[in-house]
Amino acid sequence: MDQLLQHLQRVGVHNLKNDRVIMLEILENKLHLASEIDVLINELLDKLHSSCLKKIMLECPKMLLDSLNRTRSKMEIIGERVVYKRSLMTSLNVSIPDYEVWSISDNNSVSFLSEVMGISFIDAEKFLTGMSIELPSQVKEMFTVYKVNKEPVGVVFPHIEPNTDKEGRIFWIGMHPNFLGSGFGRNLHAIGLYRLKNEFKAISYLGMTQVDNIPMRNIMVLNGCIQNENTVISLQYSV
Repeated sequence: MDQLLQHLQRVGVHNLKNDRVIMLEILENKLHLASEIDVLINELLDKLHSSCLKKIMLECPKMLLDSLNRTRSKMEIIGERVVYKRSLMTSLNVSIPDYEVWSISDNNSVSFLSEVMGISFIDAEKFLTGMSIELPSQVKEMFTVYKVNKEPVGVVFPHIEPNTDKEGRIFWIGMHPNFLGSGFGRNLHAIGLYRLKNEFKAISYLGMTQVDNIPMRNIMVLNGCIQNENTVISLQYSV
Protein backbone atom coordinates (compact mmCIF):
# COMPACT_ATOMS: atom_id res chain seq x y z
CA MET A 1 0.00 0.00 0.00
CA ASP A 2 2.84 2.42 0.80
CA GLN A 3 4.37 1.77 -2.64
CA LEU A 4 1.03 2.62 -4.26
CA LEU A 5 0.86 5.85 -2.28
CA GLN A 6 4.39 6.76 -3.38
CA HIS A 7 3.45 6.05 -7.00
CA LEU A 8 0.34 8.22 -6.64
CA GLN A 9 2.49 11.02 -5.20
CA ARG A 10 4.78 10.83 -8.25
CA VAL A 11 1.84 11.33 -10.64
CA GLY A 12 0.55 14.31 -8.70
CA VAL A 13 -1.88 12.74 -6.23
CA HIS A 14 -1.04 14.25 -2.86
CA ASN A 15 -1.77 11.89 0.03
CA LEU A 16 -1.70 11.60 3.81
CA LYS A 17 -2.41 8.61 6.04
CA ASN A 18 -3.32 8.17 9.69
CA ASP A 19 -4.36 5.08 11.65
CA ARG A 20 -7.84 4.95 10.08
CA VAL A 21 -8.00 6.93 6.84
CA ILE A 22 -6.03 7.59 3.66
CA MET A 23 -6.64 11.02 2.14
CA LEU A 24 -5.98 11.58 -1.58
CA GLU A 25 -6.00 15.04 -3.11
CA ILE A 26 -5.76 16.33 -6.68
CA LEU A 27 -6.41 20.05 -7.05
CA GLU A 28 -5.62 20.48 -10.74
CA ASN A 29 -7.00 18.74 -13.84
CA LYS A 30 -4.38 16.12 -14.72
CA LEU A 31 -6.33 14.68 -17.64
CA HIS A 32 -3.21 13.33 -19.37
CA LEU A 33 -2.61 11.11 -16.32
CA ALA A 34 -6.24 10.16 -15.71
CA SER A 35 -5.94 6.52 -16.84
CA GLU A 36 -2.87 5.85 -14.71
CA ILE A 37 -4.38 7.59 -11.68
CA ASP A 38 -7.62 5.62 -12.10
CA VAL A 39 -5.75 2.28 -12.12
CA LEU A 40 -3.67 3.20 -9.06
CA ILE A 41 -6.64 4.40 -7.00
CA ASN A 42 -8.59 1.27 -7.95
CA GLU A 43 -5.69 -0.91 -6.72
CA LEU A 44 -5.60 1.09 -3.50
CA LEU A 45 -9.33 0.57 -2.95
CA ASP A 46 -8.89 -3.18 -3.40
CA LYS A 47 -6.01 -3.30 -0.90
CA LEU A 48 -8.08 -1.50 1.73
CA HIS A 49 -9.97 -4.74 2.45
CA SER A 50 -6.80 -6.49 3.62
CA SER A 51 -5.45 -3.59 5.68
CA CYS A 52 -6.22 -2.23 9.14
CA LEU A 53 -7.47 1.04 7.64
CA LYS A 54 -11.18 1.78 7.35
CA LYS A 55 -11.62 4.48 4.72
CA ILE A 56 -10.14 6.21 1.67
CA MET A 57 -11.13 9.78 0.88
CA LEU A 58 -10.50 11.59 -2.40
CA GLU A 59 -10.86 15.19 -3.54
CA CYS A 60 -10.43 16.14 -7.19
CA PRO A 61 -11.91 18.47 -9.85
CA LYS A 62 -15.13 17.28 -11.50
CA MET A 63 -13.58 17.30 -14.97
CA LEU A 64 -10.89 14.88 -13.82
CA LEU A 65 -13.38 12.74 -11.89
CA ASP A 66 -15.39 12.27 -15.09
CA SER A 67 -12.31 10.53 -16.53
CA LEU A 68 -11.74 8.28 -13.49
CA ASN A 69 -14.30 5.66 -14.50
CA ARG A 70 -13.45 2.88 -12.04
CA THR A 71 -12.83 5.28 -9.18
CA ARG A 72 -16.12 7.08 -9.78
CA SER A 73 -18.07 3.81 -9.88
CA LYS A 74 -16.68 2.59 -6.55
CA MET A 75 -16.49 5.74 -4.44
CA GLU A 76 -19.40 7.69 -2.97
CA ILE A 77 -19.69 11.43 -3.60
CA ILE A 78 -20.21 13.21 -0.27
CA GLY A 79 -19.74 16.89 -1.10
CA GLU A 80 -18.05 19.68 -3.02
CA ARG A 81 -15.48 22.15 -1.72
CA VAL A 82 -14.13 25.52 -2.82
CA VAL A 83 -10.37 26.12 -2.83
CA TYR A 84 -8.79 29.42 -1.74
CA LYS A 85 -5.15 30.49 -1.94
CA ARG A 86 -3.06 33.33 -0.55
CA SER A 87 0.56 34.36 -0.69
CA LEU A 88 2.17 34.76 2.72
CA MET A 89 5.13 36.68 1.34
CA THR A 90 3.29 39.98 1.81
CA SER A 91 1.86 41.69 4.89
CA LEU A 92 -1.38 40.26 6.30
CA ASN A 93 -2.69 43.78 7.05
CA VAL A 94 -4.68 42.59 10.06
CA SER A 95 -4.21 43.08 13.79
CA ILE A 96 -3.63 39.77 15.55
CA PRO A 97 -5.61 39.19 18.76
CA ASP A 98 -4.45 37.23 21.80
CA TYR A 99 -3.84 33.52 21.38
CA GLU A 100 -2.13 30.65 23.18
CA VAL A 101 -0.65 27.33 22.04
CA TRP A 102 -2.00 24.48 24.15
CA SER A 103 -0.71 20.95 24.65
CA ILE A 104 -2.68 18.30 22.75
CA SER A 105 -2.22 15.87 25.66
CA ASP A 106 -3.70 18.13 28.34
CA ASN A 107 -7.21 17.15 29.46
CA ASN A 108 -8.33 20.79 29.35
CA SER A 109 -7.30 20.96 25.69
CA VAL A 110 -9.20 17.80 24.79
CA SER A 111 -12.24 18.94 26.77
CA PHE A 112 -12.31 22.35 25.08
CA LEU A 113 -11.93 20.77 21.64
CA SER A 114 -14.79 18.35 22.35
CA GLU A 115 -17.03 21.33 23.20
CA VAL A 116 -16.00 23.24 20.07
CA MET A 117 -16.50 20.22 17.80
CA GLY A 118 -19.65 19.04 19.56
CA ILE A 119 -18.28 15.53 20.09
CA SER A 120 -17.34 13.34 23.05
CA PHE A 121 -14.06 13.59 24.94
CA ILE A 122 -13.01 10.20 23.53
CA ASP A 123 -13.76 11.25 19.95
CA ALA A 124 -11.78 14.47 20.45
CA GLU A 125 -8.85 12.35 21.64
CA LYS A 126 -9.17 10.19 18.51
CA PHE A 127 -9.16 13.32 16.33
CA LEU A 128 -5.93 14.53 17.96
CA THR A 129 -4.37 11.07 17.68
CA GLY A 130 -5.09 11.01 13.95
CA MET A 131 -3.59 14.48 13.59
CA SER A 132 -0.49 13.33 15.50
CA ILE A 133 0.02 10.41 13.12
CA GLU A 134 -0.38 12.59 10.02
CA LEU A 135 1.79 15.47 11.25
CA PRO A 136 4.09 14.06 13.96
CA SER A 137 6.79 16.72 13.68
CA GLN A 138 4.36 19.65 13.93
CA VAL A 139 1.52 18.52 16.16
CA LYS A 140 2.95 19.92 19.41
CA GLU A 141 2.80 23.46 17.99
CA MET A 142 -0.60 23.31 16.28
CA PHE A 143 -3.29 23.58 19.00
CA THR A 144 -3.90 27.34 18.84
CA VAL A 145 -6.57 28.90 21.05
CA TYR A 146 -8.05 32.36 20.43
CA LYS A 147 -8.78 34.19 23.69
CA VAL A 148 -11.09 37.15 24.29
CA ASN A 149 -10.92 38.77 27.73
CA LYS A 150 -8.84 35.76 28.83
CA GLU A 151 -11.60 33.33 27.81
CA PRO A 152 -11.01 30.72 25.07
CA VAL A 153 -13.46 31.24 22.21
CA GLY A 154 -12.10 29.15 19.33
CA VAL A 155 -9.36 26.85 18.10
CA VAL A 156 -7.31 26.64 14.90
CA PHE A 157 -4.66 24.10 13.86
CA PRO A 158 -2.11 25.62 11.43
CA HIS A 159 0.57 23.44 9.83
CA ILE A 160 2.88 23.04 6.84
CA GLU A 161 1.45 20.51 4.39
CA PRO A 162 3.95 17.62 3.94
CA ASN A 163 5.61 17.19 0.53
CA THR A 164 4.94 20.80 -0.49
CA ASP A 165 7.06 23.92 -0.88
CA LYS A 166 6.23 25.46 2.51
CA GLU A 167 2.50 25.50 1.78
CA GLY A 168 0.57 26.43 4.90
CA ARG A 169 -2.81 24.93 5.70
CA ILE A 170 -5.31 24.78 8.53
CA PHE A 171 -6.05 21.23 9.66
CA TRP A 172 -9.27 22.31 11.38
CA ILE A 173 -10.85 25.53 12.64
CA GLY A 174 -13.89 26.18 14.79
CA MET A 175 -15.57 28.53 17.25
CA HIS A 176 -16.98 27.47 20.61
CA PRO A 177 -20.82 27.25 20.35
CA ASN A 178 -21.18 30.04 22.92
CA PHE A 179 -19.46 32.44 20.51
CA LEU A 180 -20.95 31.45 17.15
CA GLY A 181 -22.24 34.50 15.31
CA SER A 182 -20.05 36.79 17.40
CA GLY A 183 -17.95 37.98 14.45
CA PHE A 184 -14.79 36.41 15.90
CA GLY A 185 -14.34 33.95 13.01
CA ARG A 186 -12.24 36.31 10.90
CA ASN A 187 -9.85 36.90 13.82
CA LEU A 188 -9.52 33.16 14.45
CA HIS A 189 -8.62 32.52 10.80
CA ALA A 190 -6.21 35.48 10.86
CA ILE A 191 -4.42 33.95 13.85
CA GLY A 192 -3.92 30.80 11.78
CA LEU A 193 -2.50 32.82 8.87
CA TYR A 194 -0.25 34.81 11.21
CA ARG A 195 1.22 31.69 12.78
CA LEU A 196 1.71 30.07 9.38
CA LYS A 197 3.62 33.10 8.10
CA ASN A 198 5.63 34.06 11.17
CA GLU A 199 6.12 30.84 13.14
CA PHE A 200 5.75 27.98 10.66
CA LYS A 201 7.53 30.04 7.94
CA ALA A 202 4.98 29.17 5.25
CA ILE A 203 5.24 31.07 1.97
CA SER A 204 1.66 30.39 0.83
CA TYR A 205 -1.70 29.32 2.21
CA LEU A 206 -4.28 26.93 0.78
CA GLY A 207 -7.70 26.57 2.37
CA MET A 208 -10.83 24.63 1.47
CA THR A 209 -14.41 24.72 2.67
CA GLN A 210 -17.79 23.36 1.60
CA VAL A 211 -19.45 25.32 -1.22
CA ASP A 212 -22.42 26.14 1.02
CA ASN A 213 -20.29 27.36 3.95
CA ILE A 214 -20.79 31.02 3.07
CA PRO A 215 -19.50 32.43 6.40
CA MET A 216 -16.14 30.63 6.02
CA ARG A 217 -15.88 31.60 2.36
CA ASN A 218 -16.46 35.24 3.29
CA ILE A 219 -13.83 35.03 6.04
CA MET A 220 -11.19 33.76 3.63
CA VAL A 221 -11.96 36.55 1.15
CA LEU A 222 -11.82 39.17 3.92
CA ASN A 223 -8.40 37.80 4.91
CA GLY A 224 -7.02 38.24 1.40
CA CYS A 225 -7.54 34.76 -0.06
CA ILE A 226 -8.37 34.26 -3.75
CA GLN A 227 -10.83 31.61 -4.92
CA ASN A 228 -9.38 28.92 -7.19
CA GLU A 229 -11.01 28.34 -10.58
CA ASN A 230 -11.76 24.67 -9.88
CA THR A 231 -13.95 23.36 -7.08
CA VAL A 232 -13.20 19.83 -5.91
CA ILE A 233 -15.58 16.90 -5.48
CA SER A 234 -15.24 14.98 -2.20
CA LEU A 235 -15.59 11.19 -2.30
CA GLN A 236 -15.17 8.33 0.15
CA TYR A 237 -14.84 4.55 0.14
CA SER A 238 -15.32 2.59 3.37
CA VAL A 239 -14.99 -1.03 4.47
